Amino acid sequence: MASAEETTVPETRPIDSTRFKEFQISKAGLSGLQISSKDPASPHCQFYIDTSLFLPSKKDITIHAGASAKGRTLGDVDLKNFSGHYTIELGDPNVEPVVLEELDRVKGWSSRHQFEFAFGGRERDVFLWRHRGRDLAENRDDLELLVEDEEREEEDEVLAVYEAKGGEHGWKSKGRLLIKEGGGEQWELMVILTAMALIVSKRREQ
Repeated sequence: MASAEETTVPETRPIDSTRFKEFQISKAGLSGLQISSKDPASPHCQFYIDTSLFLPSKKDITIHAGASAKGRTLGDVDLKNFSGHYTIELGDPNVEPVVLEELDRVKGWSSRHQFEFAFGGRERDVFLWRHRGRDLAENRDDLELLVEDEEREEEDEVLAVYEAKGGEHGWKSKGRLLIKEGGGEQWELMVILTAMALIVSKRREQ
């Protein structure tokens, strides 16, 4: 049984969508996902997520530029047998040196994961994915990414939101992802890959 600490999370806060990029997520084929920006003028307006959970020779999650797996590889995720520790590669390991990052479950929490990265021109910081809303039992699907104010002097800063039922593609819809602008292309890629790691892992567990 989950502890009281795990079943109660902070109240959901409104998001100023004018400061966030919106990406629609939809099913593509048997195991793929397409991620499309609401802004077609964006330099990275479409991605393809290739999932391969049972083939040891392939990464569990690979993100490609464009609408299919034929697009340039931008990064991948190793789910580490769904242990709560995920290794992320930014770049294409077949053509260039990659940047290695990690997403880890927060100690004492089954529903929170964190990673270190740089947003825009800031120094590297710790970012936390957690479920939205007051009661985890009522909302296990939606996520928010934030920087916590450890001293609790200011409100936590929300930098991304995943809404499982926020999609616009009917039965193919897998939700939408809002990412705060200004972090840079690598930041957006890291947010997408870490969100996909959590979404795909949960789908696999079900």
